[in-house]
Amino acid sequence: MADVFDDTEPPIVDGDLLEAAKENIQPLAAGRRVTALSAILSTPHAQRESRLAAARTRLRINVDLALADPDDPDADPLDAYSRLVAWTVENYPQGHSAESGLLELLEEATRVLKDDRAGRWRADVRYLKLWVLYAGYVEKPAIIYKFCLVNEIGTAHALLYEEFATVLERAGRKAEADEAYLLGIARKAAPVERLQNKHREFQKRMMSSINAAAATTTPEPAAPSASSSSSTRRALAEASSSSSSSSSRTRASRTGSARTPGQLATPSPAPSVPRPNGRMQVFVDPSGADAENDPSAAAPWPELGTRKSRVKENVPEVRKAAGTTLRTAGRSSRAASGSRIPVYRDPEPGAAAEMPPPPVPSLASAPAPAAKKSALVVFRDEEDGADAPATPAFTPYRDEEPSSPTHAASATAMRPKAVGPHKNVLGLTEAEALRKDPFKNYEAGERPADE
Repeated sequence: MADVFDDTEPPIVDGDLLEAAKENIQPLAAGRRVTALSAILSTPHAQRESRLAAARTRLRINVDLALADPDDPDADPLDAYSRLVAWTVENYPQGHSAESGLLELLEEATRVLKDDRAGRWRADVRYLKLWVLYAGYVEKPAIIYKFCLVNEIGTAHALLYEEFATVLERAGRKAEADEAYLLGIARKAAPVERLQNKHREFQKRMMSSINAAAATTTPEPAAPSASSSSSTRRALAEASSSSSSSSSRTRASRTGSARTPGQLATPSPAPSVPRPNGRMQVFVDPSGADAENDPSAAAPWPELGTRKSRVKENVPEVRKAAGTTLRTAGRSSRAASGSRIPVYRDPEPGAAAEMPPPPVPSLASAPAPAAKKSALVVFRDEEDGADAPATPAFTPYRDEEPSSPTHAASATAMRPKAVGPHKNVLGLTEAEALRKDPFKNYEAGERPADE
């Protein structure tokens, strides 16, 4: 903020100003500086935009200079991108918007630095933090962390497994979240002590949820005693009548008298209650284990791919058109037949047994309708060229055209609206497209082939 608002006087924070704008401030886990928020919100909008644009231009120049020479060992494009992202987050309290362009900036930084300098930044925790921040703005963040695991991005840091497990736990995929914790502990991701503490807290939450689910299940009520005059029953339970209860007591007394004194009644086994949230055993194919653990083998998932390739289950299957019937829209009109169907009539007494078919009328022999004579007589002027004056032709008025026109007149005043740089043909902004497909700007050769 020092390069944007240069004030020599000590900062004075206006609490009323922050209270009025608190709904437009996005909270951060690390918190925000009150002095920076006060300086931003107290500046008029026009001056604020000009100062922020000047600071953004300086930081963008630093990024371009760092990326200009790939062979320069002192250049650090990751540090330049990290400074630009941190400045954007601090100076735009509302988070991502059209003015800040934070989502587009994160997508650019993660894509450009992925293969920069032969993948030098993949093991850097600053690069991993950019991916974590980017995953917080997309619709499906779990796919971002899977992409990082496959491409060995930040796999030596515990932050990757903690964030991945948190996303899976929020989605209700608790078994996969446990596997993410165990994977990070097995790889000894630093700091491993913090990752183990997170895993223990996760297990406590899972046990508490299991105990809460078991407590909510009510046990079946005991059988009513013989001394009770009236008994209550649960909803949708079978009603017990006095006759059935008396007959059951009679059968119980007979059974008890038939037993010998040395024999004891064996209680009936209680029905087994299924354990809530129990794990389902997943079949694991033993074949191909050596190929998966081979470190020299190429990554099976080099790129994330498009959203279309990931939702291929929703694409209808292509079938052959042979033997199918295509239906046209609207009612099907029947073609008019040229001849009528002869109606069968019973023969009269003394007539022929068979009735001859009626003759088919031909269009050629049909007489043409006679033209009606019109009794209306059209009035015509007498042709006399000498006496009748000549009628001058009508000439419409036109504006005088300039002798040297500057531009040609367009055929129509309506012009098609040009698509802006931030919108595509479908009408989605760049940010909306990145939320649905985080890797839409990857090159065509880097994308996997559609199955």
